[in-house]
Amino acid sequence: MADTWPGIVVRNKNGEGGDVPRKTSSNSPDLLISGKEPFEDPSFLTDPANYGKDYSNQLFIGWPNYLYVRGKNFTDTDLSGSWNLFYATPNILLYPYLWEDNQLATSSGDQNPGFDIKAGEIGASNDPFVWVPGDASDHYCLIGIAKTAEHGNPLAGVTNIKSLAEVMATNANIAQRNVQMVRGAQPQVVARARYDQGSDAATVDLAVVFKNIPRGSSFTVSSGTPLNGEALSYSEKDTKTTDFKYAWTDRDIPAHWVTMFTYTLTFGSDWSGIPEGARPEVEIRGELVQREGDPLYRLGVDPGPDPATGKARVCARGGPVRIVTAGSVRTICADIGP
Repeated sequence: MADTWPGIVVRNKNGEGGDVPRKTSSNSPDLLISGKEPFEDPSFLTDPANYGKDYSNQLFIGWPNYLYVRGKNFTDTDLSGSWNLFYATPNILLYPYLWEDNQLATSSGDQNPGFDIKAGEIGASNDPFVWVPGDASDHYCLIGIAKTAEHGNPLAGVTNIKSLAEVMATNANIAQRNVQMVRGAQPQVVARARYDQGSDAATVDLAVVFKNIPRGSSFTVSSGTPLNGEALSYSEKDTKTTDFKYAWTDRDIPAHWVTMFTYTLTFGSDWSGIPEGARPEVEIRGELVQREGDPLYRLGVDPGPDPATGKARVCARGGPVRIVTAGSVRTICADIGP
């Protein structure tokens, strides 16, 4: 049963209405980038007519970038607190030790700019956060938090995948924007994403989700670090559909297993069936597998059919399986299209 989050909601995706538990995503519309210049009047971010819109997420390497955090008060009480914004390099599971030292400050040097948001209204940081991203990576992740007296950083101290998945599903004052912009008419895209299991072992699906991919494409996804004696690699040529998923399912991943996934995607030429203006996306996810009786089973969703057999997923006892996304890295090929 869903409950209304008793604080400020920083959405994981458009369409959220303040309810928890929620699905984890890495494409928050409430972490906004205005580019090399601040918004002339950022009050438009709090207009309800603009709450469902998406805005540019383009970062300029080596330049000052201006960033904003937005949230909505879905409660019937006025709330006060402060915005926080952090950045991280590509990691599928974003444990706080990867980003808690990378806290950004506003133009005035404030790392904790305050807010006062009335019941039912939208608020946003007026003095933007400023960041000059280095050229260490072509991809960064932003982590935004709306802190109040009752709800601080919900990920503080989290070091294991079960807690990470539970916190991200049951706390709505934190969100991530994890988008890699690929520019230029490249016929081929190569990207990487790090995976760190954390302090506890768990059963996990390592999934790769493709969207808006032209038919006739080919790809390879691989990790050379042995997982229980096996190197992970999967390739496909001449794809037949535009949206599809591959996963290494039910993998027993030991504590502290770390690897770097690399994928190469070469685009085909058949763009039929892909909506006008849509761009190719690839998302690598760490999905925690839960069976009936497991503590996070209630937070999970149907994983869909087994990618190898096409049959419904069941556990060793024959019961249903659910998955809880603990983290992801998404690549959007912004300038590649028909």
